[in-house]
Amino acid sequence: MSGWWSTSWMRSGARYRLAHPHLERPATRYDQRSTVPPPDDPLRAVCPYSPAISNLTNDQKTGELARATAASLLKAAESVIATGLKPPWLRRGCSARCTAGGVLPCRTAEAALMLTERGFTIEVAPLVRNVFNHAYAINWLVDNGDAAVDALVARGDDEREKLCKKLEETGWTGAAEMRATLELAATQRSTLPARTASEQELHEKFKYELKNFYDMLERYDVADVYPVYSHLSSLSHTTMATASAYVEHMDDGTLQARQNAAKLGDADVIQLAVALLQAASVVSPLIDDDPLRPSIDQALTDLGLENTQLLPTRVK
Repeated sequence: MSGWWSTSWMRSGARYRLAHPHLERPATRYDQRSTVPPPDDPLRAVCPYSPAISNLTNDQKTGELARATAASLLKAAESVIATGLKPPWLRRGCSARCTAGGVLPCRTAEAALMLTERGFTIEVAPLVRNVFNHAYAINWLVDNGDAAVDALVARGDDEREKLCKKLEETGWTGAAEMRATLELAATQRSTLPARTASEQELHEKFKYELKNFYDMLERYDVADVYPVYSHLSSLSHTTMATASAYVEHMDDGTLQARQNAAKLGDADVIQLAVALLQAASVVSPLIDDDPLRPSIDQALTDLGLENTQLLPTRVK
């Protein structure tokens, strides 16, 4: 260590150890802060989704109903996927990508439900975040058609270029092979017709919305659900929430490690069911005969959400 902070800490530590030789290091203001229990999670008491369906309450009864509803939707989706989803719909570019993209939320939700059944709590947050994100993104993709798919492809190209540069900068042996693949793809894209000025403007707009989830939501007038995404992100990255998840604040002010994180209620399971309903409502009409419609209608009835607008519409 170097600098005034470290030397000051060492000097104060030496004095502290003289008085309390059984302690390995001094107590600091950071230790004092760590003994203060974190504030109650404001999202534990509410269902984490749009107020449009806020009549669902975050309690055990609703959680059990949501779990059964999600399981029923997943079973129906599995049956549809098992048919192979053959042409003619597969030849429709946007429909094909969106329908295939609907498989990820299903599989992710299935994994999340299995984990919650085994007692996992905060560990499920990244999965719920993924399903939550995709439910809105799939609707965005279908609503904006082939231009949105084009933006999605371009966004993927940007991410691969970014990754390749990092591989090159850090000396990975596979960087040259990836670079050759990217250059080949760029050559193939160069044969495509150039976008008009208006098409390019729309292209950049869609790429921006893909990169900035808040803006995607805001342009569909559902920015009020972004705090849920932000909250789930705080449980998915290195934050105070994850750092203290396995620490229990005892009545005497001390801290004790715990094997399992505290239960967060039934909001995660309820959110999964709603997100699956949203995704299914987008994807099913893209498939011949709208095969998930009976399951969707039954789920809406079971949850008391008949005549509820699950899918937002663009306002700007």
